[in-house]
Amino acid sequence: MVYKVVYIEDQAADSVIHDLNQLGLDVEHCKPTSFSETTKKVDEMKPDLILMDYRLMAGGGEVDAPSIAQYYRSSFIDRPEQCTPIVLLSNDNKIHDYYRDFTSHDLFDFSISKENLSENKEKYSSLMKELINSYTEIAHLQDSNSSLVKLLSIPESIEDDIDPRIIETLERKKYKSSTYLTSSFILNNVVKPIGVLIGEDVLSARLGISTKSEDWHSLLDKLKNWQYTGLYSETYKRWWAAGVEEWWSNQVDSKSHLRRLNSQEKLTLLNAKFEEYDLKKIDGDPQSITNSFWTICQSSFVAVDPSEAFEIAIDLTQYPWIDSQFLSYESVRSSDLIEKLTDFERIRYKEQARSV
Repeated sequence: MVYKVVYIEDQAADSVIHDLNQLGLDVEHCKPTSFSETTKKVDEMKPDLILMDYRLMAGGGEVDAPSIAQYYRSSFIDRPEQCTPIVLLSNDNKIHDYYRDFTSHDLFDFSISKENLSENKEKYSSLMKELINSYTEIAHLQDSNSSLVKLLSIPESIEDDIDPRIIETLERKKYKSSTYLTSSFILNNVVKPIGVLIGEDVLSARLGISTKSEDWHSLLDKLKNWQYTGLYSETYKRWWAAGVEEWWSNQVDSKSHLRRLNSQEKLTLLNAKFEEYDLKKIDGDPQSITNSFWTICQSSFVAVDPSEAFEIAIDLTQYPWIDSQFLSYESVRSSDLIEKLTDFERIRYKEQARSV
């Protein structure tokens, strides 16, 4: 399949185009002029995905990424069959950080700095391809008035364990009529955050086993029935959290809940179950006393016990099935991240700092 990408950029575009063309995307450069001429050129190119730089010094100031994105998002309301993914690219990490919340304003599918794109070409080219394929899959289900929950491929045995509000959200009218909103909801509120799905680093923390273990991937094979296979699973390797707990109860130890065991206890049980495997205990937060790791520090990505780590203040609009995020003591101290914490956690951190 040919993945046609139009890259709107008023500066040199050769480097980005070369990188993405090498990874299976057919990228064409569109140098912006006036707003109307730019959108006309883009339409004539018939892209599967629009990639654009944030700062576009053209058209007397009338051409910028948000304006173009807003034009297309609005036009797709009347032309849903032409709905196209739109990705924001910036030349500066600070600009990227400042404008990344456009993804929550119904404009961009995701935003990325050119530096991150260069360092993670395979990941982001894969995500662009998945965006294109996902838009097609979503539109097909919408056209046939089929349930959008199918996009998640939830294993039958854990359907009742998944927060029903996820299903209820996907059944709402606005998601049944908007390809972009459905894609964005699944990508940003189900797949990427820690919650109903977990990544390999969180899975390692919950099992208490290091990913550097010789037989880590053999252990993952035992969990293949619980690996996420829905939308965006090619780019983001995830497992169903409820499925992992069910697997532990049915296959490893039915007497003790996974959450209540420390990493040594988990290792002992797994060694007893899989005697032929060479598994090593995970090295988590060195400040940990319990070693009952369950999630990761959002700065260092080291495994932490939420009861010992420090909770990050959340956006009040965050969906309830998304887990709280945490920082280790060392990350708060070394990177001066105390302002990210909740008020209560700031007090707790200061008390601990005084006692160290």
